[in-house]
Amino acid sequence: MVALENGELGPLLSAGTLRGLEDECVTDVKTQTRAALLQVLQEDEEQWGSLDYRPSNLAQDVCELLEEHTERAPRISQEFVERMAHCCLGGLAEFLQSFQQRVERFHENPGIRELPSETYISRTISLVNCGPPLRSLAERLARVGPPESEPAREASAIALDRVTRLCHRVLAELLFQELQPHFNKLMRRKWLSSSEALDGIVGTLGAQALALRRMQDEPYQVLVAELHRRALVEYVRPLLRGRLRCRSARTRSRVAGRLREDSAQLQRLFRRLESQASWLDQVVPHLAEILQLEDTPSIQVEVGVLVRDYPDIRRKHVAALLDIRGLRNTAARQEILAVARDLELSEGGTLSPARDRAFFADIPVPRSSFCLGLPLFLGRFPLSRLARPNLACLPLRPRPPSSVRARAQR
Repeated sequence: MVALENGELGPLLSAGTLRGLEDECVTDVKTQTRAALLQVLQEDEEQWGSLDYRPSNLAQDVCELLEEHTERAPRISQEFVERMAHCCLGGLAEFLQSFQQRVERFHENPGIRELPSETYISRTISLVNCGPPLRSLAERLARVGPPESEPAREASAIALDRVTRLCHRVLAELLFQELQPHFNKLMRRKWLSSSEALDGIVGTLGAQALALRRMQDEPYQVLVAELHRRALVEYVRPLLRGRLRCRSARTRSRVAGRLREDSAQLQRLFRRLESQASWLDQVVPHLAEILQLEDTPSIQVEVGVLVRDYPDIRRKHVAALLDIRGLRNTAARQEILAVARDLELSEGGTLSPARDRAFFADIPVPRSSFCLGLPLFLGRFPLSRLARPNLACLPLRPRPPSSVRARAQR
């Protein structure tokens, strides 16, 4: 007994026998856990479309099934710990790929969209919330397992990323469908004197954020940053599409002031929602400055800052801003747009930003009706001469004659 207590007897089984028993154990665990995981997934999926759906314990059940085996493995040997971790990680990767496919089917099912909006949002948030604990489990198993566990860890991460992106896209689409009527009221005459449109945007976003708070912190931060980016894109889009035209310095000042007020209100909202996308805060103030500044050198400097901070902006966006502010002077336009052109062609300007840092790339603008390469007096040429291919950049619609000219012709 003393020898046994002191560990002096050594293993009672041969190395070959031990290895054979370990192989049988790993095989049994692989078979049992994969069957159990699929059963858990099947039972949970059956509840996704039910009105009586209860909060999902899917991630917790999966973690408990796999950790039961990895926690016992150290009683055997360190090598067995690695083998068991590798086995469980492979099963987890297969489970997550199946989970991803079923989530995609869930969102593609037309009948699911008929669920009440709050119910659909709640289901989607529950699916997103499975991500962080399962991702953490995959990372732990990969750290314990052998180097050949890395492909299974990557497969797990890819499946979870796709589920999260899909659910985020669904939630964002639902939210912006509700917001669109408010965005449609922006950049119109009433917008200059009324905060109704922006109040509707801020109120709707604030109310929906209460539901989104049920999301785990990591996916919530990603989603709220995307909502922040998209809200600013939808705000700037009608401006650059030319809904407004400033015909005087007074109008430009009013528009710029309104832009700054709205920008401050949106900043306060997203700060309250804990958005970390602070890189968006200056986009609207930059646009306001370009609209209000009077001298060409100051506008050039502001355009340079805008292009530096938002490298996906293009000359067509800057040209749209110049159209809005009513800048028709050919030389001034050339000087300002040259800044955007030079920065586009520079080393920094040729690098496309990451998708989550794209802004102006998501804002198409109508083709400018003003051609920099031609003097303004060409606008008085007969339409037949302007229709030549080399002059095709000018608008081909003749302007109606003024009342004075009409009377003179009569």
